[in-house]
Amino acid sequence: MLTARRFTLFALFALTSSLGAAPKSRPISTDEKPNVLFIIADDLRDYVGWMGGHPQSVTPNIDRLAKMGMRFTNAHCNYALCNPSRTSLLTGMLPSSSGVFGNEQDWRRSVQIVGKPTLPEHFKAQGYTTAAAGKIFHANHGGPQGRLAGWHGGRRGFEQDSAWDQRFPQPGVQIPDLPVHTGQNFNGLNIWHWDWGGISVTEDKTDDGLVAAFAADFLAQKQKQPFFLALGLYRPHSPWYVPQKYFDAFPLDSIKLPEVKADDLEDVPAIAKTHLKDGYHQLIVEKNLWKEAVRAYLANVAFCDAMLGRILEAVEKGPNAKNTIIVFTSDHGWYLGEKQMWHKGKLWEPTTRVPLSIYAPGVTQPDSTSSQPVALVDLYPTLCDLTKLPLPEHLDGSSLKPLLLAPTAKRDRPAVTCMGGGKSVGYAARDERWRYIRYADGSEELYDHQADPHEWTNLASKPEHASLKSSLAAFFPKEFKSASRPAAEIIGAASPSGSADLVLNIGDVLSAEEAPKLQGRGVFIDAAFEFDPQVDQDSTLLAQGDEQSGYALHLVASQPTLTVFASGQSTIISGAALEKGRFNIRAQIDTGGVITLAVPGHSEVLGVAPFEQGFPKEPQSGIAAGQSFGILKAAQYPNSTPFDGVVYRLNLTILPPHRPAKPEENKNP
Repeated sequence: MLTARRFTLFALFALTSSLGAAPKSRPISTDEKPNVLFIIADDLRDYVGWMGGHPQSVTPNIDRLAKMGMRFTNAHCNYALCNPSRTSLLTGMLPSSSGVFGNEQDWRRSVQIVGKPTLPEHFKAQGYTTAAAGKIFHANHGGPQGRLAGWHGGRRGFEQDSAWDQRFPQPGVQIPDLPVHTGQNFNGLNIWHWDWGGISVTEDKTDDGLVAAFAADFLAQKQKQPFFLALGLYRPHSPWYVPQKYFDAFPLDSIKLPEVKADDLEDVPAIAKTHLKDGYHQLIVEKNLWKEAVRAYLANVAFCDAMLGRILEAVEKGPNAKNTIIVFTSDHGWYLGEKQMWHKGKLWEPTTRVPLSIYAPGVTQPDSTSSQPVALVDLYPTLCDLTKLPLPEHLDGSSLKPLLLAPTAKRDRPAVTCMGGGKSVGYAARDERWRYIRYADGSEELYDHQADPHEWTNLASKPEHASLKSSLAAFFPKEFKSASRPAAEIIGAASPSGSADLVLNIGDVLSAEEAPKLQGRGVFIDAAFEFDPQVDQDSTLLAQGDEQSGYALHLVASQPTLTVFASGQSTIISGAALEKGRFNIRAQIDTGGVITLAVPGHSEVLGVAPFEQGFPKEPQSGIAAGQSFGILKAAQYPNSTPFDGVVYRLNLTILPPHRPAKPEENKNP
């Protein structure tokens, strides 16, 4: 039974879904449809035994599951970051179709997605019982405090409450709290979100151990309806904290580093080298931590495998073994020093290639393999095909069932991965042999995986490959759609006085070119919203501009806050902390040098603006409604998160330009 607090929290979360009410489901018998067990690991690259990515990988359970059905040796994500990758998989839409390409971008607000059922929503509408545990949609460990909401959405993340009949650890929360929070600085790098080390926590008390235990309980029962059970294993996502025995299994002196080429980046375009400014690789080498990092990753992969083993054991012992489709994959890969790259991102093989195996009783052949290029966006139509559910019209992928039935079958299209968005988007196409990359500035890379599996030699400049590049480029999307409404739907007609009125929704974004002019003007903001401190205590309602000229209306530790930026300096006023409930806020930055922040019936504060004649210059950045960070810097506001609650009204008026008073005419004769 839900506690009163949890029920209230869940009820609020249900209201916040921008995708509309949950579709009604129709009851169906478990004899009609197979069950679906969907398991996704986080940041898991080809360091699993059957993929051969590292000779020291220990993954007997991942390997065993892969051999039960078909393993895809050439499977790729559609975006090498968590949020856009998972959004693509779970909506069945390419990032170019959804407009979602950032980790801080709340996919639920995309105008391209609203009204289109996600994968679990679709199964629920078709009569399946849907249940989930762990990270399915984008979420994060919650930072050094293990927060429910915060950096990258916190442990709640961008959850879709309407998708699930059952949710673990509780409604509205995706990731259980790991007892040891990130930021311990075990590795000495002092990078709180990228740390590693053994911890004195039993497997049962870890976040993934709790997910596996929930799965075991669920799978031990015979459900009245067929089920769609989604399980998210957080490892090997950082922090790489797992019980010490998993580190002990990989003696440091024995660790083998990935094969790299010292001058590997000399033949790639400048746009591909932007990661060098971060200096991660140089730092790792200087501190002699390369082997430690590889060891930590291998230890976390082994832990992920052990948790998968518990889940598989529960399937095999339970009443659902003969009628359950099992999918195992990852959201994207991970770099461990290749091309001097660490973490995720970019368009090279180590981060786009993912483990993917599908076991479908009565369909797949044991120990079968396909080398055809496939993508995570193909999983939505595949699962519909395997369960004989109707296909929604919005899907971009295509079913893998023909490959499952005939392992030697061929596909006529490459797997496409993108990076960036809008005008800055770049694409990679991967077929059986080739990887072709084309960046936003037109620069290119081309690799022959038959002769060059490490992608060390860029062949893009060879004239004999011109037709090959053209044929692969033909599969790149022709348009990258915006997740936001067009400016014409947001900005009203200019008034005779010169003011501009904007009616905003959370998720709206206007570029600097689209936004009304700010220089020499002030602003007035009128907002009404539901506030819950558990998820919105450090969220941003509205921001415009940059540190040289701009402002943000946000919440800091539940305090409504107005921050005004001018010439690199900030002026901040804050009201009293809000409790749970509905509030109205009015904020004004006038051209006379006064700033005001009022919550009617609650608090009102005034301050002095850092200028007296409107904003000092035209900002280089536009307007964003409900996005975290932006004009706010992550170092100063590390827990900033997109606004999660219901927003009833968010109106912005750009005030008329400042007009100095005319001096009174001299009346003396």
